[in-house]
Amino acid sequence: MSVEKNYPSCKTVDVVETWHGVELADPYAWLRDKTDPEVLDFVARENAYTDEWFSTRGVDEKIAELKASQLPENYMTVAPFGDGFIASRSADGGGYDIVLLDADFHETSTMADFPGLEDMEVFRALPAPGRTDIIGLFAQYMGAARPTVVVYDLETKQPLFKADGTFSIAWSRATGKIYYALTESNLETHECRSSWRCYDPATGKEETLFAPDENYIIAYLEMSQDGRWALFGAAGDYSRALWFACDTTTGAVHQLSESPEAWQYLDSVDDRHCFVSTSDSDRGCAIAIANDGTRETLMPESENLFLTGGFSCAGTLYALAMEDVSARLIDVATGAPIELPDPMGELGIAGQDDTRVYLSFQSFTCAPRILAFDGSTLETVYAVSDVAHPDIVVEQHFAPSTGDGTLIPYYLVHRKDAKADGSAPALMYAYGGYNSSNLPWYTEMVTMVEVPRWIAAGGIYVHINLRGGGEYGPAWHEAGMLMQKRHCYEDFIGVAEQLIADGWTRAGNIGITGCSNGGLLMSALVTMRPDLWGCVIDSVPHTDMIHFADDDRGPMYITEYGDPRESREMFEYLRSYSPYYNVREVAYPPVYIQTGECDNNVPPYHGKKFAARMQAATTGTAPILLRVLAQGSHNRGGTPEEFWHTIAEMHLFLVTHLEGISSC
Repeated sequence: MSVEKNYPSCKTVDVVETWHGVELADPYAWLRDKTDPEVLDFVARENAYTDEWFSTRGVDEKIAELKASQLPENYMTVAPFGDGFIASRSADGGGYDIVLLDADFHETSTMADFPGLEDMEVFRALPAPGRTDIIGLFAQYMGAARPTVVVYDLETKQPLFKADGTFSIAWSRATGKIYYALTESNLETHECRSSWRCYDPATGKEETLFAPDENYIIAYLEMSQDGRWALFGAAGDYSRALWFACDTTTGAVHQLSESPEAWQYLDSVDDRHCFVSTSDSDRGCAIAIANDGTRETLMPESENLFLTGGFSCAGTLYALAMEDVSARLIDVATGAPIELPDPMGELGIAGQDDTRVYLSFQSFTCAPRILAFDGSTLETVYAVSDVAHPDIVVEQHFAPSTGDGTLIPYYLVHRKDAKADGSAPALMYAYGGYNSSNLPWYTEMVTMVEVPRWIAAGGIYVHINLRGGGEYGPAWHEAGMLMQKRHCYEDFIGVAEQLIADGWTRAGNIGITGCSNGGLLMSALVTMRPDLWGCVIDSVPHTDMIHFADDDRGPMYITEYGDPRESREMFEYLRSYSPYYNVREVAYPPVYIQTGECDNNVPPYHGKKFAARMQAATTGTAPILLRVLAQGSHNRGGTPEEFWHTIAEMHLFLVTHLEGISSC
């Protein structure tokens, strides 16, 4: 049966490429050039079509509602500055704010503008130890593939120094210099080169400390608490790195590992460097490495814990850990846990001063907050909300993957009085990639739906920990990458089918959401199992898994997905799940695809090509919408106006297509 479609017209081109002797048609290849006038016209017509679809659904009213009800943002980083702190947080409506706090964490002012950096988005501030006249800034040019480090003079309000292409910076209290790691990509050879450098604001001189010859996709940098040691990690993938220690007072560099290791830095004591290691055991142990490479075990592996990192405080080492995907804080010397506000939560390091470590914490029912830890007590010094949610139940379950039967953990959040009668609309989130662990949170990161609000409105929330992440150590990550990437999609489908079998929801009343690698997940799921989903929120997605290697950050991504040039086997595997190449004539569920013109992490052609092909192929009447943000980058927000508009559209899309939910 033919279906009348009124999507904006989109031409196709006769582009056929040959890969390892296989011909591959790419009818929407012309959409890759975002500056082409025809592409700009296509984007304008798609945005107009999406505007028209939402025109009668109360976007302006939803924006006003969201602005009025949104909780304050938690602080991502906290650092001592003068008599108080300097902190960073997501800005109201998009972007980031640098704010000043007094000693009691009361906000005193916001650094809204940095003259001389108008073309950059500043998202982290790092004060110079003992100084209030200069700060280090982590910033990014709109559309840049990598951040920039800036040393900024607060008195003259001008940048003193910039270095493009860094992922990590640290300031040494021992030398007063700022240290940073740079990575540069060669798109012709698909290789990256890393170097470690420092800048001395006293002399204005930049110095290269170390530059290995090998191909490293990303460079890490950590600083010891006393500022003497700068630890460098040269990573060939997203799990393991070759580690070096630089004595900042002498410049001597010591190679700590002979081969790449899965280590997370804790601190350095004298000439010993302490790490959490998951190289020899996925569960992890705490070790100390001397400058000559001699290793000592400080904390053996635990039967129940997976160690992920840590810090030192008051002369004691503490490890961050996970127990079945819930955060734990452990005394390394004794193995004793420190009690947290919720046993099912997420814990991260926000900053540190001479006496306390500041930790960010949240859970599905505990709003984000900053905890101060002095080695003996853990107290809340800031919370975005103190509202309790006694009517909400959080359960953890395991479902078999449809591929190989591996049990996949997921959290199910619902009201105490909810019944498993198949009527509840479900909101499901997952990521599954890059060794990234996704622990419980209060607000779903793509749609900005607060979990308690969704539950109060009658829905259930499902948070899945797919393979490809780091929740169970490197092996969990490796089981969802390269030639095992399809496990991620089979894991998600297995959880969805388990929810339906258990009576918590039904096919066609499930909303799924993801971004970036999670956008690839959404795109793959909608092409693999369109019958399961009630609607799909697909943000900044990878969709063309044959051409992604040519993108600006392609050399960094082929370590996770594989390179289609490598072999016919790899090409065929990538094509087997590449969403763009698996669109077929079928009735697709409602899909909202969002991308940004300034996104160099995942260029916007991925979303454009996918939307055009799905609109042409679908045999159903459900909307396939494309929203392209003119100022949108990989943070999905763009300008504050674009952010609010996009989030409002996502909320309305969910409410429109899921039964049993009237607001979120």
